[in-house]
Amino acid sequence: MIEKIKKMISDPLYAQYVWRRIYLKLLGTEKVFAHKSEFRSDSENGEYGAAVMKALESQKYFDNFKRNPEYQAILEHVNRDDGEKYLNITLSRNDGLFDLALKTSCRADDVGNPIKYKYPDIAEALSPNTLRYIKVSSDLSGLFGREFKSIAEIGCGYGGQALVNDQLLSVNLATLFDLPFVNELIKKYLNSMLLNGAYRVRAINESCPEPYDLVISNYAFSELPSILQRTYIKKVMAGAKRGYLTMNSGLGGERSEGKLTLKQLEELLPPFEIFEEEPLTAPHNYIIVWGHNGDFASKYMKQKKLD
Repeated sequence: MIEKIKKMISDPLYAQYVWRRIYLKLLGTEKVFAHKSEFRSDSENGEYGAAVMKALESQKYFDNFKRNPEYQAILEHVNRDDGEKYLNITLSRNDGLFDLALKTSCRADDVGNPIKYKYPDIAEALSPNTLRYIKVSSDLSGLFGREFKSIAEIGCGYGGQALVNDQLLSVNLATLFDLPFVNELIKKYLNSMLLNGAYRVRAINESCPEPYDLVISNYAFSELPSILQRTYIKKVMAGAKRGYLTMNSGLGGERSEGKLTLKQLEELLPPFEIFEEEPLTAPHNYIIVWGHNGDFASKYMKQKKLD
């Protein structure tokens, strides 16, 4: 409780979320779920689903969904300081992707009314969440190159990473896996843009195993219960030539309860390396990578030291 109070004092968005949850609980607001309890990820708390449904049902809510406290509890919660760290990492590589992003991803970044901040030497205000997506695209470019016939993404939110990948990399087809009602939000969001490549949305039950050039996930895979993780490995990940997974479970901590351990992941996934998450956003976070360019990894990424 003391830690929660400290976080509320230091983070106004989190404080708004906590008070909003108390308010909704008193009102008895209906929650929205896609799965039975044993199949729910950490993010499927009912309130997130309700926020997504509001954005689908009301243009007013959709125009501002990135500022909805229930939505921000799961996505759109990167703070200004972490956004600057993502920015500085990307700029330090001199790969040209940030300059391209200023002309594409950042310029189009108004749908949903994201919170933006000013950063040193950058003319326009930027969303820290989009800066994280740009940094991930920079990782993908260095680790795997810039041309992909097919990318599978597990847990896509509104499609922000897929959009940035489409604009900064060359992706023929992105297959986006998420909850059925989240997939509808992805379609609404991405269809408001003009993409260079194509995308399709899938619930895991609608998918058969198929090979992908690359499979990625920003935390979402690591937040699934182990039974669902195994299903994604079987249908999506085991046959992928390359992989990039930002993880927050498997190495201990409360998030690892009910999830696959790192040892189990080593038995089920293709052979992989483990790197530090930079910037580190939680104590037990790390990145799993396979099929990658070792030279880039040795220059720009740090090996994770395991106890």
